Amino acid sequence: MARPGKRGKPAAKKKASRIKEAIVLIPLTYNDGTAIPLKILDAIHEKIFLSFHGWTIEGTVKGAYRMASGQRRVEDLQKLSIILDEIQLPELEEMVAEWAATLGQETILLKVTQSVAKFIPPRTEPEEP
Repeated sequence: MARPGKRGKPAAKKKASRIKEAIVLIPLTYNDGTAIPLKILDAIHEKIFLSFHGWTIEGTVKGAYRMASGQRRVEDLQKLSIILDEIQLPELEEMVAEWAATLGQETILLKVTQSVAKFIPPRTEPEEP
């Protein structure tokens, strides 16, 4: 007697989503010290929002970097936190490369954390009779 059961191909397993936090340090001035126009910063924020559905500005930080010329460059940077799916990292890397070109930077720092990031919705209390 044949065993009951489903026939055909086994269901494809859905790849588990791995949510990551990416930190991008956006310079607030060009290398000559001129302020980056707010319009450009707003455009960066908008592109992040459209692609990853949100961002958090964690504040302004100061960083030092040795340029290819050997010159020391100390600058103020906007620290942006972006929560995204791990498979979206190449898209973010491409954006960061575009911003580096637009802002005339040799590099822009992108850090990806190995921590767990979760969006927690509010608790819904059951209605009492």
